[in-house]
Amino acid sequence: MKKQFLYGMASVFLAAGILCGCGAAKQESSGGQAGGQTSGTTAAKGEEESSSGQQAWDADTVTIYVPTKAGNQADLYIRFITPVLEEKLGKSFVVVNQTDGNGVVAYETVRNADKDGSTLLYFLNSMVVQTHTGVYDKTLPDNFTPLAVDTSTGSMWLTVKADSKYQSVQDIIDDVKANPGKVTYGMTSGQALHMLGGMMESDMGAALSMVDAGGNAERLISLLGGNVDFTFVSTGAAEQYLETKEIRVLGCVTGNGERDPIYPDIPSVTEEGLGSTMFGFDTLLLGPAGMDDGLVQEINKAFQEAMEDPEVVGQFAAMKNTMKGLDVEESARYIKDFDAKMQENAKNLGFQ
Repeated sequence: MKKQFLYGMASVFLAAGILCGCGAAKQESSGGQAGGQTSGTTAAKGEEESSSGQQAWDADTVTIYVPTKAGNQADLYIRFITPVLEEKLGKSFVVVNQTDGNGVVAYETVRNADKDGSTLLYFLNSMVVQTHTGVYDKTLPDNFTPLAVDTSTGSMWLTVKADSKYQSVQDIIDDVKANPGKVTYGMTSGQALHMLGGMMESDMGAALSMVDAGGNAERLISLLGGNVDFTFVSTGAAEQYLETKEIRVLGCVTGNGERDPIYPDIPSVTEEGLGSTMFGFDTLLLGPAGMDDGLVQEINKAFQEAMEDPEVVGQFAAMKNTMKGLDVEESARYIKDFDAKMQENAKNLGFQ
């Protein structure tokens, strides 16, 4: 079942870089790392830091790199959150969309940044996939500090054409087993949906014919054109085609294998016979490795409180999603476990 795809497309997942912000102003930290203190307030911060042994989040401007185009999922999410952070903390938050090098430029900018919390990274957990499929050569547990993870109850839908012979997920499973390597699955090479294909193959014990069909819109076009037998697409992208009755939804994939609570009538693929096919489209807030523990706790608390703000919750709900924030320890454990799972799946797909 191993497959080796020629996907040397280092700029496919995230196209040309677009900067929607400006670089953060460097803020000298006060705990003996900077030169002379210039005000009583700065001196007080320095005294507090030295007495507690912890670094405070002193940066007046925080730059958050998002390795995706403006208007995409992660970009929208962080732009829900930053106005609340600004109001609560009195800091300036600058969101920079940096897509160069398939996101690698943003990753490396943050990895090599100061450890004072002035430069952070916000992205989907698909970044972890990229570290095991050759897009990025550095793993998260060793090269970044997990600041906050938010798990999503949202889902992607397994879709087929309205006139497809498949009436259920089980129909697809049966056909793949009867005709290994012939049922075509539309995915994005080296990314999350590629991993989903590997999970499905493992559960079915038979190979799919995986076709690199691009993003949501492109995959739907391939599906409607008869170029692929089935694919996963976001709920938002699929709904318009449901209304026109051009597609059918057979199931959904979620991070915990349960049904999407917003669409309880759609079965999960996990309950339909694909027992280990689970992928939550969760978000990660990261900093460079080696950040101060107290600073990490402070950033996590501020971020999760912002996530619980009623306006932010409402904005997520409008996008048919709810998010659950994890504390520092849970966030670190999530990244460690998810990294191990993606590494194993990448091996099964022949990437390593």
